Amino acid sequence: MPKTANEEFFDAMLRHQIGLTRLSGSIRNEILRILDATEKDMVELINRKLAKSTGLVTDADLNRRRSLFIALRKTRLKALNDVTDTWVREMVDLAKAEPLFVDAALKSTMPVVFENIMPSTSLLRSIALSRPFEGRTLKEWAKGFATSDLQRISDQINIGLTQGEGSQAIARRVVGTAQFNGVNGATQVSRRAAETITRTAVNHVSNEARREFFLENKDIIKKERYTATLDSRTTVICGSLDGKLFPIDDGPRPPLHMQCRSIRVGAVTEEAIGNRPARAFTERQLLREFTSKNKLPGVTTRGALPRGTKGKYDTFSRSRMREMTGTLPAKMTYQKWLEGQSAAFQDDVLGKSKGALFRRGDLPLDRFVNRAGDELTLAELAVKEKSAFAAAGLDK
Repeated sequence: MPKTANEEFFDAMLRHQIGLTRLSGSIRNEILRILDATEKDMVELINRKLAKSTGLVTDADLNRRRSLFIALRKTRLKALNDVTDTWVREMVDLAKAEPLFVDAALKSTMPVVFENIMPSTSLLRSIALSRPFEGRTLKEWAKGFATSDLQRISDQINIGLTQGEGSQAIARRVVGTAQFNGVNGATQVSRRAAETITRTAVNHVSNEARREFFLENKDIIKKERYTATLDSRTTVICGSLDGKLFPIDDGPRPPLHMQCRSIRVGAVTEEAIGNRPARAFTERQLLREFTSKNKLPGVTTRGALPRGTKGKYDTFSRSRMREMTGTLPAKMTYQKWLEGQSAAFQDDVLGKSKGALFRRGDLPLDRFVNRAGDELTLAELAVKEKSAFAAAGLDK
């Protein structure tokens, strides 16, 4: 059965949310590159400044530590400022781009012509910079991130010095070891925090920008459906709201917690259809249906309809367009939605091997992540899901 226009729009928004998840991953990777680029310099500074350290005993030890902290702060602070600039630039760009996407999605899926109003650039910019999420604005999150990062580095150096460790051991405290890819160092905490802030900010800005677009065009969209199914480990708070309808200017709006990936999806109302002209391809489709049903061969335009049938056609077309537009789709889990997509799309989302596990191994999405919500690697899945690997033919 063909999808209604609102179902097509809903489908487009879910696909777009996957794209936003990838965008947050791309921004995170850029931020990690900025932070990681300072680690070699920090190691060199620690080894050079603490080469003669005997702990925190003499005045010379205290002076070396003070000199080290000044140099480390200068090195790391430049990177932290670059991280802030990256967050600001990307979130402002996202705020500006999101209404354009929604506008294009509506115009490509709906059977009627819409001339939508766009939120002002200044308003969209304020969403990114001035509207708080989880209690803080973006710049406040960035400031806290920088402060915590510098404090963690200082704390580990102080602990190492107090315990009489050498410079190399102290450097390992800060940046970790190559054996564990740095995950056992203090800077790993900053990497995880950067990812959390990025994911949450992307969700916040995109949801708020869509809200402002809908508010500008509330004559066509009056309600949104809370959709919490993009995270296979949905939290209780989001799960309890999944599928519920809210007025566009009321109700809970994601993110409701850090790393929340829920969205609110709007639907065009029936009232918005009757007073707008049909798109050209819709008009042709409606004429074909009407003329076929009423045995009027050869009629290709409304003007060519026989006398006495134009009013009947107008009534038919208004009713048919409402059917084509439809209402918000019935509640659907992301698992079910992804099952209905093509194998190529599933592979694009999950990766080729994980796509095979999803299809042939009958492995549900919530088994692809751990309890912390982190995606498992193929190697980790191979250990945990041996039967699925065998069913998918990946155990050879």
